[in-house]
Amino acid sequence: MKKIAIILVMIMTVSLTYAQNAKRTSAFNYLRYGKLDKAKAAIDEACVHAKTMNNAKTWFYKGNIYLEIANSTDEKYKDLDPDPFNVAYEAYKKTKELDNKNEYILEITPRIMACAAGFYNNGVKNYNEKLFIEAANDFKSAYDANIFMGTIDTSALYNVAVSAELGDDKELAKTTYNELIELNYNNPSMYVSFTDIYRAEKDSIKALEIIQIGRERFPDEFSLIISETNLFLAAGDTEKALKNLKLAIEKDTMNPTIYSAVGNMYDRIVADTTKTYEERMEAFKESEKAYKRAIYLKPDFFDAVYNLGALYFNEGVNVLLEADALPYGDPKYDEEKAKGDKYLEDSLPYLEKALELNPTDYNTLFSLKQIYSRTGQIEKYNEVNDKLKEQ
Repeated sequence: MKKIAIILVMIMTVSLTYAQNAKRTSAFNYLRYGKLDKAKAAIDEACVHAKTMNNAKTWFYKGNIYLEIANSTDEKYKDLDPDPFNVAYEAYKKTKELDNKNEYILEITPRIMACAAGFYNNGVKNYNEKLFIEAANDFKSAYDANIFMGTIDTSALYNVAVSAELGDDKELAKTTYNELIELNYNNPSMYVSFTDIYRAEKDSIKALEIIQIGRERFPDEFSLIISETNLFLAAGDTEKALKNLKLAIEKDTMNPTIYSAVGNMYDRIVADTTKTYEERMEAFKESEKAYKRAIYLKPDFFDAVYNLGALYFNEGVNVLLEADALPYGDPKYDEEKAKGDKYLEDSLPYLEKALELNPTDYNTLFSLKQIYSRTGQIEKYNEVNDKLKEQ
């Protein structure tokens, strides 16, 4: 009786093993005939059974079935799993892990790359729908799938960083940008984006460190020059900012914004009382020249128009104050007064143009009020004074 029992157990074991192999075979046949729902049910069962779960073929079939589900346009099958590309990818990874004889390596390689393409396409879809965190995860999956097969897809990794930044996952964005820098990714704009994250966090030291890595790799890149200049400006480093702006002009001679920024830099030197009179006057001439160039390139450029008017106005006020401070009867008084009045006269057309461009600007109205008062233009004085009262 014992021998019969042993034989019965052996028969049962063989039957169970056969049954599970049959499940796997059924899954394969269902896949061949496009019955993806039944193929999925059969292979899912085979993948959790002790007799077939450690067999490379089982996982290879699972990968194939789920890849078909992922690519299906049939309403009946395309929603059988919420994340079929990932299930397929994990199944192929498991296949490779169990495939000691490398029987499936040639077949799983293009299939894993198909999964990577599927992840990437999902990332594009989610990005376009402004689901940025989901997009970042999809692009990261595409990158990881390529890495698994020995390929580095830096474009997918860059999309991870951009999507993470837009999705406000700044830590993921920073980690990814750092990885791209280590990979020497050839994209200057990423340094600007990376720098902007640190600027928003008010970490000027780290921001400058990042942008200077970019400047070293792309010394002639205009966007990096401007980004670094903005950091110098924020730090009050006029000298370095001005040096960069002059370099920027060499790269783009027709950009009015840069000329206006150069004018502003020299304007700061004009107002710097630690500078000598000669240094201030030299800066005045350079500022005037830069603002005029900006206005020539863009006549309706309010900032440049107003700033040139303000440059003349402020210098005129300073000269007149110095004249008033002279001792009574000083022979220099008339000369200095005439000089100050000339500056105010020069400022007038630019301030009036600025008011035309922006009729409610307080600083423009206030400056014009003082000029009209000094020159006795009562009607214009009343007009700007009324506008000031309305603010």
